[in-house]
Order: sequence, then structure tokens, then C-alpha cells
Amino acid sequence: MNEVDQPRRRSLSEVLAAPECVIASSVFDPVSARFARALGSEVSVMGGSVASWTVLGAPDMVLLTASELCEQARRVCRTDCVNLVVDADHGYGNALNVARVIEDLQAAGVAAACVEDSVLPRPFGADESQGLVSLDEGIKKMRAAVRARGTGPMLVVARTNANASAGAQEAAKRLQAYQDTGVDALFLPYLKRREDLDLIVRNLRLPILVAGSDAALFDLDYLASRNVKVWLWGHQPFGVAAQALFDAMQATQAGKTPTQLAGPPSKQLMPMATDQATYQSWIETYLK
Repeated sequence: MNEVDQPRRRSLSEVLAAPECVIASSVFDPVSARFARALGSEVSVMGGSVASWTVLGAPDMVLLTASELCEQARRVCRTDCVNLVVDADHGYGNALNVARVIEDLQAAGVAAACVEDSVLPRPFGADESQGLVSLDEGIKKMRAAVRARGTGPMLVVARTNANASAGAQEAAKRLQAYQDTGVDALFLPYLKRREDLDLIVRNLRLPILVAGSDAALFDLDYLASRNVKVWLWGHQPFGVAAQALFDAMQATQAGKTPTQLAGPPSKQLMPMATDQATYQSWIETYLK
């Protein structure tokens, strides 16, 4: 879609500074990023899980490499469609690895990179509960991320999964410590109750991103009053798209013709997905 057809897009910093809470889109490739822009989304999130599904066809087990994550982010950013927030998981190692990933994601053009304090990948002999690195290591990782970003435009977002594994008090403690490392925003997933969010944000001053949380929290006015600037439901659209793809392939394998498939795309969908108008204008300008 041509830029002249689009209103000016706010930067992520502007979105986080505004009083309201916006709904983010889950994206995983250039096509989904173009759809997010066409639908008016100002913030999109590429999770480590959906990147692993897309790039590897593998579950979210930190099998994806940092290079693969950064290259997928670069493909999305080529479209210039969204303020892309990339989930860099644990930074793919220690604080030095975090710094390397931050440098590469900034070079890819992402709007923000998120680093979390989880123990990843799953250690030998560990159960399925989510372990956390020590608070001291978490602080050092966030500081390394901020220093690696330097004076560049990309934002650094500190995430903790402590609420799900250790409770709201621990999540509050960690986020209070991380906000003093120089990060630009805080990321909080897997909330179940408003009481937990109220407790966690009590002494926080940075803008907050909330993801994968219970629908009971979904009230944009309430969230904005708690300094939550971005709400992401999760990465369900990928699963819906996968089901539609499977159903279409199953139908053709069973003998249906393409015209018999359920839910064929509209005439506008594929031109939107491929930004056909822009490429056609380039053909007219440069190839004739």
C-alpha cells in the first residue's frame, strides 16, 4: 500500500507516551505485517514462539537461533509496515549474548526488542515450571541490552515471567529493579487477575506492555489507568491461519477444485498481501 494512502504512523515512543492503551497485532512475516498496517494497527509483536513456528515449523522450545530470529525480523521490517516489537526471549545466552542480539535487532530495524529473565532453554532434569535467573543476573542482562542499543532509536523492553511462576510480589520486585537499568518499557505476560496487575504497577513509572493475559483484564480504560500502553491477546491468528491452510490443502487433496474451497480470498486480499500497487508503480516508473 502506497505511503500517500496512509496517515502518518506514530513512532512506538509516541504510542507509549500517549494516554491511551492500544491493541497490538501478532505478526510473523511480511504478509501479516502488511495486514496489520492495513487494519490500522500501530504496534505489532513477533513472539519467539510464532517465529519458531514460522521459520522452523518447531514448537516454542528455543530451538530457533538468534540469527534466524533477527533475519525474520529484518524481512518484516523491509515492508516498513509496523512498529515491530520483537521478543528476544532470554537474549540467547548470558548478558554478552543479549548485547549481540540487541545490536542485530537494531540493525534489522525493529522498533523495540524485549529481553526476559527466564531460564532458557530448559535445563537437563528440570520440570516444566518456568525458572527465573537471579535478580542480579536479570539486572545485568537489562543493562547490557541498554548499553548495546546505545544512542540508536530502538527501544529496550524488560520482561519478567515471575507473575506466573513466583507470584505478583516477585514480579513487582523484578520490574521495579529493571526500570532503573535504563530500559524504556516493561513487559508483563500471563496475568490472571486485576488485583495482581494493581499490585505490580503500584511503584512502576515506565509504560507497560501486557500480553497473553485473561480476558477479565481487557478494559482499555482500566489498562490505561494502570499505565498499560499496549495490549496483545497472544498469537492465536497464526493457529487460525494454519487451520485454514490445512483445511484448504485437505480439500484439494480430496478432489475439490480451487473454486470449491471454503472462504476464497477477496479480490483485494492478495494485492494487499503483496503490496501490488507499489510494485506496479515501480514497473511503470523504472521498467517502461
